[in-house]
Amino acid sequence: MRMRSHDLHDFPRAGHRTGRLAAWLRIVLAACVFPMALWSASATALETGPQVSLSSVEMETGGTLLVQIDCRRMPASGRVPNVSFGDQGVYLFPHPGQAKGVYAGLVGIPLSARPGPAALTVAWGDGAQRRSESVAFVIQSGTYGEEALKVDPRHVRPSPKDLERIRREQEELKQIYASGSHSRLWQGEFQVPVPGEMNGPFGTRRLFNNELQSHHTGMDFRAQTGDPVHAAGDGVVRLTKDLFYSGNAVVIDHGAGVFTSYSHLSRIDVKVGQRIEKGRAVGVAGATGRATGPHLHWGVKVNSVNVNPLSFVRVIDRLGGG
Repeated sequence: MRMRSHDLHDFPRAGHRTGRLAAWLRIVLAACVFPMALWSASATALETGPQVSLSSVEMETGGTLLVQIDCRRMPASGRVPNVSFGDQGVYLFPHPGQAKGVYAGLVGIPLSARPGPAALTVAWGDGAQRRSESVAFVIQSGTYGEEALKVDPRHVRPSPKDLERIRREQEELKQIYASGSHSRLWQGEFQVPVPGEMNGPFGTRRLFNNELQSHHTGMDFRAQTGDPVHAAGDGVVRLTKDLFYSGNAVVIDHGAGVFTSYSHLSRIDVKVGQRIEKGRAVGVAGATGRATGPHLHWGVKVNSVNVNPLSFVRVIDRLGGG
C-alpha cells in the first residue's frame, strides 16, 4: 500500500526528533544552571566583601570604638564601604598603620546609649550587587559619680534673652560639628592640652545650685589663670567665641568626624580658619562662662557625639602609624 504524502507527518523524522530533544534539554539545563549562576554571583560578592574588625567587642557608654575595614579582597574599582551606627555615619580614612586598602573609622558611643547588644552596619556595592552585614558588639553602662556645684544663678536660670543666645550658640555649634572635614587632618597621637591634674571626670552627673542636672560632657583639668592651653592634635580652628556656658572657647576640627573643644579660657590666641599643629597654644586658662574657678574644660566629639577624652586618646594610640 502506498503511503499518502501527508501521512509522513504522523511520524517525526529522526532529524526533527533530535532537534526537539535538544531544545528540551536546553530548557532543562537552563532551569538547573540559572539558580547556580545566581548562587555563584552571591558567593563571589561575599568572598570579595570587606573584612571588618573592632577594637573591642564590649564598649562603655561615652567610649570610642575603632573600626578597621580591610578592602584588599574587593574589586579595585569598588568604592569604600559605608559604615553606620544607628543614624551616626562613620568617616573612613586610610589606616595609618596598615597596608594600602585597609581603612579605619571611629564610632562615638553616646552617654545615653542603651546598654546591651548593638551592631554596626557595613554596606558595599551598588544596585543589585548591594550587600550589607551587621557587626555585633555589646554596650555597657559606664559608672559615673555625682557632684554638687555652686555657680552664678544666671547660669542656672537663664533669662529669656540668655535663652535666645543659648539657642543661637547651640545651632551654630551643631552646624560646625556637622560640616567638618571628611579627611583625617591629624598625624600621630593626641595629647592632653594641659599638664594639670584631672579633677572633673567625664560623665559625672552634676547638680548646679541643687537644682539643675546635667552630665559632664568633657573633662576638667586643674590650671591657673594664664596657664597655656595646647591643641591636642593637628587640625583647623572652626570657632573662637565667648559662649554663654563655655565662656571663651576654641573648637578645632581634626577631620574624620573628630573635634576637640577648649573652654573657660581667659584669652584666645588663634583665629577661625587657622591651620594648627599639635602642641600649639590656642589660648590661656581662665574661669569664664559657667565655672567655679580657673580650670580647663576639654571636650572631644566623634561624629557629633561627646566621648570620654582619655578613652579617645587611648584609642587613637592604637591606630599607630603617622
